[in-house]
Amino acid sequence: MKPIHRVLVSAIVLGTLGLAQNGDPPPSPWAQEAVEILLAKGVFIGYPDGTYRWREPMTRQEAALALYRLLAAYGLDKLSPEEVEKILKGVGALQKDLEAQAQSLAALQGEKEALEARVRELEAKPGADPKALEALRQRAAELEERVKALEEALKGLEAAQKALEAKRLEENLKGTEASLKALEERLKALEARPQADPKEVEALRRAQEELKGRLEALEKARSAQEEALRRLEEALKDLPEARRLAQEAQGRLQALEPRVGGLERGLKALEDRLGLLEERLGALERAQAQDRTRLQALEEEVAALKRALTPSRLPLHLGLALYRGDVDGSLYGRLFLGHDALLGPLGLRLAYEAPFAEPARGLASLDLTFRASYGDLDGYFGVGGGLYLDQTPFGQLLVGVGFRVVPNLSLFLEGHQRYLFDGQASQRSTLAFGLALRF
Repeated sequence: MKPIHRVLVSAIVLGTLGLAQNGDPPPSPWAQEAVEILLAKGVFIGYPDGTYRWREPMTRQEAALALYRLLAAYGLDKLSPEEVEKILKGVGALQKDLEAQAQSLAALQGEKEALEARVRELEAKPGADPKALEALRQRAAELEERVKALEEALKGLEAAQKALEAKRLEENLKGTEASLKALEERLKALEARPQADPKEVEALRRAQEELKGRLEALEKARSAQEEALRRLEEALKDLPEARRLAQEAQGRLQALEPRVGGLERGLKALEDRLGLLEERLGALERAQAQDRTRLQALEEEVAALKRALTPSRLPLHLGLALYRGDVDGSLYGRLFLGHDALLGPLGLRLAYEAPFAEPARGLASLDLTFRASYGDLDGYFGVGGGLYLDQTPFGQLLVGVGFRVVPNLSLFLEGHQRYLFDGQASQRSTLAFGLALRF
C-alpha cells in the first residue's frame, strides 16, 4: 500500500513541529486504509500553518491524530458497517503501533520537566548565555509538543474506538431486531397451523435462545462501553474533537438502552408464545399418544379376532374316517387327501372309501371345498362327484366340522349326501367320524 501523504490530511500537528523528524515509523497498512476511507469521503484540509508538505509521508502519531479528527469532522452516520469494521481495525492497529511510545511517555514528561527546571535555573542566574538559554527553551517546547501530540493521539484514538464500537453496537442491534421480527413471523406461521411440526418448534426455541444470548452480550457490551466513556470523560476535557466523539458514542449508547429494553420485552413475549405453542403441541402429542394406545389396543383386538376367525392352519391335510353304510349296514373306511387354501379358503379334496369286508367294492370322489375357522374350530362344506367301482357315477354334497386337538391334529365329524346317476335317482347318506393330520 502506498504511504498516505500530508496533502490529504486534516490539521494533525500542534504548532509547526514535523513529527516525522522524531523517527516515528509510518503507520501499518490497516491504519493507512482506515485513514484512506475517510479521505475518500473528501474530508481533508491541510496544516495550521497553511502548508501541505505533500512530499512527506505520515507518521504513526500523525495518522492517529488525522484518523480521530477526521472521524469527529465527518461523523459516523455516513459510514457503512463494513467501513466501520475496517476503521476499527485501523484504530486497533494504530493503538498497537503507539504502545511503545506510550510506554515512553513518562520518560518524555520527566525529560521535559527537567529541561523546564534547567531553564528556570539559568534564567535566575545573572550573565547566563542567551543563546544556550534559548536553545534549552526550544528543546523544552519541542518535548512539550511531543508529549501533547502523543497524549492527544492516544486519547483521541481511544475516543474514536468507543465511538466506532458504539456505532457497531447500533448495527448489531439492528440485526438483532431484524432477527426477532423473523422469529415472530416464523412463530406466527406455526401458531396458524392445526398441528405444528415438533422439529420446527424445537428449531425456533434454539433460535430464540441464541437471540437471547446475543441480546445479553450486546447489553453487557453497551454497559461496559458506557462505564469506559465515564472514565474517559475527564481526560478528554481539553480535546474538543475527541470529546465530540465520546459524546456521540455516549448518545448512541443511551439511545440503544430503550431499544434493548424493547427487544427484551419482545423476546419475553416471544418466549411466552412459544411456551404456549409447546404446551399446545404437548397436549396434542399426549392426545396422539392416547390415540395410539387406543389404536394399538384395537389393533390387538382385531388381531385376536383375526386369529380367531382366520387362525393359522397348515393347508395340506390327510384324513381317515369311519362310518356305517345306510344300505347294508357295513362298516366303511374313508381315506382322503386335501388342500383347503388353493385360492383363499377354497380347496380340493380327493377321497377313496370302501367297506372293510370288501375293499375292492369302493368309490372315489373329488370335491371343491370351502373352509371357515374360528379359534380351534373348523367348519367346511364341499360339492363334487365321483364314481363307484361298479361304474356308477354320482354327485355329492358334504358338510363337516372339526376341532383341533393339537396344532396339527384335529377330530372331525362330517356328513355326505350322494346322488347316484343310475337311472333310478338313488341317494346315499353317510355320517363319518375321523382324524385329520395337517402338514
